[in-house]
Amino acid sequence: MNIAEELERSVELGQFLASRPVARARLGATSHRVIHRQGSSALRYFPPARGATVRQPLFISTPLINGWAILDLLPGRSLVGALSAVGVPVYLLDWGVPGASDRGLSLGALIDQRLPRALSRATRHARAEGHLEADGLPAALGYCVGGTFLAMSLARHPGLVDRMALLATPIDFSEGGLLNTWADPERFPVDALIDDLGAFPKELMREAFAWLRPMAQLSKWRSLHARIHEHRFAETWAALERWSTEGVDFPGEAYRAYVHGCYFDNALMGDSWMLDGRPLQLKAATIPARVFAATGDHICPPAAANGLLAAWGGPVEAELLQGGHVSVCLSAALPARLLSWIDA
Repeated sequence: MNIAEELERSVELGQFLASRPVARARLGATSHRVIHRQGSSALRYFPPARGATVRQPLFISTPLINGWAILDLLPGRSLVGALSAVGVPVYLLDWGVPGASDRGLSLGALIDQRLPRALSRATRHARAEGHLEADGLPAALGYCVGGTFLAMSLARHPGLVDRMALLATPIDFSEGGLLNTWADPERFPVDALIDDLGAFPKELMREAFAWLRPMAQLSKWRSLHARIHEHRFAETWAALERWSTEGVDFPGEAYRAYVHGCYFDNALMGDSWMLDGRPLQLKAATIPARVFAATGDHICPPAAANGLLAAWGGPVEAELLQGGHVSVCLSAALPARLLSWIDA
């Protein structure tokens, strides 16, 4: 690139940023409606496209630590949009933005109450809409921590779905890479932090993930400069920037139990986790499951996701997708792989 081209792109980048693209980015634009609320959480229903052959409904459990819109980022970059367009009724659990009153919310309350209630509501709605037979059940997908919670909930509450898929979901936390090294009881004073703050702040979460790959921030800006003339790339960049900066505080007591059980004890790989006075064993589950891991995932490496093969009680299959922890959600291949799993 010569100096003139470099200057031209720099001017274009300055004009782009001056237009406040991040603030203007509109996320979650696929048509849907909220059909159930509990506390700060909401169950969002994305109906199948008119005229499409209706397929098995899919319930999605999203992560607590970010907004749900990564699965509905932009038109043409939307997992829920792609699935509903080909006839899949989608029910998405949006955990919402917890308030001060949620700081004492336990991890057990999330996996034993909020998640099963949302799943039951989705099933009743799907039957009423004619998407399921009277005794039919949906399939379920969990992404990231939302998948961890989904697996925990389905192990304790059988009969809610007929199968489960997990996308970039940590199960074997001993394989969590650098994040697991940081989340060590000798290094991470989670109890003192929660005692003082009442919740795990979104700002700390965002900084921790940023420091997993410090050069990624520089790479992000260099890519924007190099491709600023590509409208679609710039639009996606702004939407991702908005999504990643609008994090969510993790309710304090739920976070305390999550860190102790998953990171400190790696209890999902064993049979000794007593959560809220009741045993939690993934081996108790019997439904089939599928693991979708991402090749370049530094937050949930494939080995962490594939821990489900040893921990889950039912049959498990594993697939490897190209992408990173976030980019895999925007992959053009993901809707097709999920559709193949749903139709199977």
